[in-house]
Amino acid sequence: MFRRTTLLALPALALTAFIVRGPPDPLRPSTPADGVGPLTRRRYWAEVEGATRTPQDMAADWRSRLPQHAPKALAWFRGLDHAAPPIAQGDRLWILLLGTRRARVIIEHVDDLGFRARTLRLHPDAGTSEFRVLPGSQAGRMVVQVESVMRTHSRFDRVAYILGVHAAQRITWERVLDSVVAYSGGRIVNRGHESVELPMLPHVPALVAGQSA
Repeated sequence: MFRRTTLLALPALALTAFIVRGPPDPLRPSTPADGVGPLTRRRYWAEVEGATRTPQDMAADWRSRLPQHAPKALAWFRGLDHAAPPIAQGDRLWILLLGTRRARVIIEHVDDLGFRARTLRLHPDAGTSEFRVLPGSQAGRMVVQVESVMRTHSRFDRVAYILGVHAAQRITWERVLDSVVAYSGGRIVNRGHESVELPMLPHVPALVAGQSA
């Protein structure tokens, strides 16, 4: 019995060792071509009215207080190369997901209405996430959203996503949006999330969050 239990534990130990060790070249930027499974576009959004701050003010606060906007039990952010905030183009961030899973990203684009992060190899996904404030047609109205275009980094991460990580991911970004909207001085009048999976292809399209397919 002891020998059988030991044999059954070996795969779990090997998997744990693989996760702890991490991938080779862990700080290299990754693209969906580095992942497995379907290419997935996910969008989490909140429509706001009555905001007393401008979209530009909100985007600047989002950049400067990203670690504070995120629920630490689900996603703990800090700077990898220096203290963060502030967050600027080229900065790399250290993230701890669900208190157990390591992740690293680089801020590859910043403008007045948002910023985009790209995963590094040490991340459960491979692709980009866009954090954006979209001005409405009237003062005080806007849409705040997080949009990602990714594949999972490994088959283990794909299984974990299906078994429940997707729910934790949704809760994380919804709470981030709640925090950003609270800073706006307005209120959420509509919200939602959507996920679209594209078939796994020999050549993965070079999609970036915020751009059309």
